[in-house]
Amino acid sequence: MNKDTAPNTASGQAKQTVEDPGVYAPGLKKIRVRRRWLWLVILVYLPAMKLALDSPDYRFWAMMVFGTWLLLLILAVGFACVLRCPRCGQLFHTHGPTFLPLRRCLHCTLHVNADKRPAEPPPPDKLAAGSNKNRPT
Repeated sequence: MNKDTAPNTASGQAKQTVEDPGVYAPGLKKIRVRRRWLWLVILVYLPAMKLALDSPDYRFWAMMVFGTWLLLLILAVGFACVLRCPRCGQLFHTHGPTFLPLRRCLHCTLHVNADKRPAEPPPPDKLAAGSNKNRPT
């Protein structure tokens, strides 16, 4: 069961359970691999451009490196954008039109290394009664 809360049959109240992060391992591995590709493409640009600019035919090679890098960047960002969170099923790095390659799901706050860490309790419900404490009156 992937629910954050399970009903307590004796009192009718919901009790908080800790999820097994191993269930999410295949999905999180896919997320980590695509994140590595994205950061690799970003980091390769400067050394590749330096080599291109140091060549005798630098204009041609600079255009080739930039074009190839731009195509790879578009593909890497596209593949990172469409990853679904294994816990909530929403897009992991995308909230609305915004792409944020952070380490946590933008919807349920599942960490990208949750399957390699000790289990943590699920996030508190955003609609809980105590969530309006910091709100100005």
